[in-house]
Amino acid sequence: MKPIMNDKKCGASEKACKVIAICPTAAISYIEVAEALLDRDVNCVSSPANSCGCSCDCGSETSNDCGGSPYGRIVIDYDKCIECGLCAEKCCGSAIDMVE
Repeated sequence: MKPIMNDKKCGASEKACKVIAICPTAAISYIEVAEALLDRDVNCVSSPANSCGCSCDCGSETSNDCGGSPYGRIVIDYDKCIECGLCAEKCCGSAIDMVE
């Protein structure tokens, strides 16, 4: 099964995205883009994970420091991807789905 990214669900924060670091083949990376991909502002959600209430464990002190930017995105290099599914399992925004 192949991972597919839903950019409308992804806050795309290079600092907070756990799947970039856990990908065993470095198939996932962050890029900046010229225009907003999200149709909303990225906000933290209420959770005991951090003092700001963010659920992504980015360690920020305020909600303004964490979350993503509407001007970035996570990309998957399918030449490197081994279809292990870790990215879909660990994505804090549920923005990656495994499809046939």
